[in-house]
Amino acid sequence: MPKIEFNADSKQGISHLVDTISDKDPIPYVTVVIETKEVGYLIGGQSDFPSMVKLPLNSDWGLKKGQWSLCASSFSTWWRAESKNTLDETPITIEVEYGKQQKLPLLNGLMAQVSRLYIQAKPPIEAHLAFLEQHKNQTYQVLPTDSARVILEVADSHQPFDVFELIKEQQKVRIERDNNIQTCALPENMKATHGILLNKESVLQLERICHNTDAEQIQYYLDDERAIFSDGNCVSSSSLASLREYRLKKETVYRTEVKIIINIYDFKEDLKKYLSITPLKKANQALLYIDADYVMLASLVEETGSNRFIRTKHIECDKPSLYSINLSQLSRVQIKDITSAEQMKIAVLINEQGELKLGFYNDRDNSDPYQSITDIEYASPKMELVLQSKAKLEIMLKQQDATGDEDSQDDLFGFEDV
Repeated sequence: MPKIEFNADSKQGISHLVDTISDKDPIPYVTVVIETKEVGYLIGGQSDFPSMVKLPLNSDWGLKKGQWSLCASSFSTWWRAESKNTLDETPITIEVEYGKQQKLPLLNGLMAQVSRLYIQAKPPIEAHLAFLEQHKNQTYQVLPTDSARVILEVADSHQPFDVFELIKEQQKVRIERDNNIQTCALPENMKATHGILLNKESVLQLERICHNTDAEQIQYYLDDERAIFSDGNCVSSSSLASLREYRLKKETVYRTEVKIIINIYDFKEDLKKYLSITPLKKANQALLYIDADYVMLASLVEETGSNRFIRTKHIECDKPSLYSINLSQLSRVQIKDITSAEQMKIAVLINEQGELKLGFYNDRDNSDPYQSITDIEYASPKMELVLQSKAKLEIMLKQQDATGDEDSQDDLFGFEDV
C-alpha cells in the first residue's frame, strides 16, 4: 500500500502547522503536493497566512505525482493522536489508497494504535498552491541564524511590545508599547548587522523558526502586508498590516526629571534580597528615594522591610523625590556584559502626558536608555515612612562608625575608583 512517512525532522514544523488550524477558518483544509518521488509539501494553517513544510519522500513509497487537499480537522486530530503516542525520532505513517475509479486518493490513518481514521482527498486549494508558487519564486533576504538569535535576544529584553524595530544605521532599537513609540540604545556588547521591522506576531514566528532549525541561515521576506520566514524546510507567514499605523506615529518625547549615576551592583544586590523575603516579594514594590545628597533603595511593608543607601557618583534632583517601581520588572534589568564599569547612569523620565519611565543607560550611548521600566509612579503617600526608615538607617550607620569599623560612612556614598 502506498504511504507517506512524516520523519522526525518534519514533525515540529507539522505540529506548528496543525496548531494554527482553526474550526472557524474559511479554508478548513490542508493541502498535500507530491511534486516528485523525492519531494512533497504540506500546506495549511491560517487561510490568509499559511504555513508550509517540505516533505522528504521515498520512491519506494509508491506515491503518484499529484495535488490534493484533506479535511484539516481530521488531519489535525489524527496527527495529535499519533504524535502523542509516537517517539520523537519515530516516523508517523499514513496510508495512501489510490482507487481505480477515483482520481483523488483516500488516506487511512491508525490513531493511537486503536482506531482507523480515513480522509477522502478533495481537489487542491488554489490559495495553498499559490503560496507554494510564491515561495518558489520569492526573492528572499538572508539572515544568518546566529544574527537572528541576537535580534531575538534584544527583542526579548524589550518585552512587552507591539512593534519591534532594529535600526542598523543608528545601532538603536525602536519599539511601540501601549501606543507609545520609544527609542532605546543597543546593549553595549551588541552590534546590529541587519535592520528589521516586525510586529509581535512575526517576532514569535522568527523565534519559532530559529528554535526549531539547524540551518545556518534564515530566509525572510517582508512587505506592507506580510512576513514570510523559511529555514529551507519550514515556511511560515503572518500579517504585518499593524505596521501601517506604526509608520505614521511620532515617537513619544521624554524629558529628564531625575538623573543619577550609581553603583549598579549595590542596586542589584538589594533587589535580590527583597525577592528572597516572601512578604516583600509578594508586595512586588521597590521604593527609590532621591534627594540632592542621597539615593536610597527600599522595600517596606508592615511585617518586614529593608532599605540601604546606594553609592553614588552624581545626582541631579531638584527636590526630594520618591518613586514606586515594580520589583519584579526592576530585578529583570540585565546588567551583565552591559558595562564593565561599576557605575551606571539611571534617569527618571517623564513625557507630556505625565507618564514616567525609568531608563538604564550604558557607556556607549548616553542619549537613549538601553532598557526602560514603565511600571513606575510617584509614591508621595509613603514619603513619611521612607524618611523614618532613612533616619533609622543613618543612626545605625553612625553608631557603626563610632565603633571604629574599617569602612567609613563616606565610602558608603562614593566611588573609590571614579
